[in-house]
Amino acid sequence: MTYRIAIRLDEGLVFVADTRTNAGVDNVNTYRKMHVLTPAPDRLFVLQSAGDLATTQEVLDRIRRDLDKGAESSLATVSHLFEAALYIGRLSQEVARAHA
Repeated sequence: MTYRIAIRLDEGLVFVADTRTNAGVDNVNTYRKMHVLTPAPDRLFVLQSAGDLATTQEVLDRIRRDLDKGAESSLATVSHLFEAALYIGRLSQEVARAHA
């Protein structure tokens, strides 16, 4: 089934994420795949996930843990957007390696 939606904006962004997950032929559930993080008053990150749910959950937990403990490297400390991407990518790789 395909849906087509048109949204016209003068300003701003629209984020859309599917929430369906599939753990087998008859096991379809929903899980939030769009995560909004505001690690500091001057920044907002919208992360959209896909793939292994356990990996997604652990990456998000590690991001939140780093923010809570004031880690040297976190979404609150990056200076540029590409540094945020590198940080999340590094966490994702570490978690995926641990699950391999």
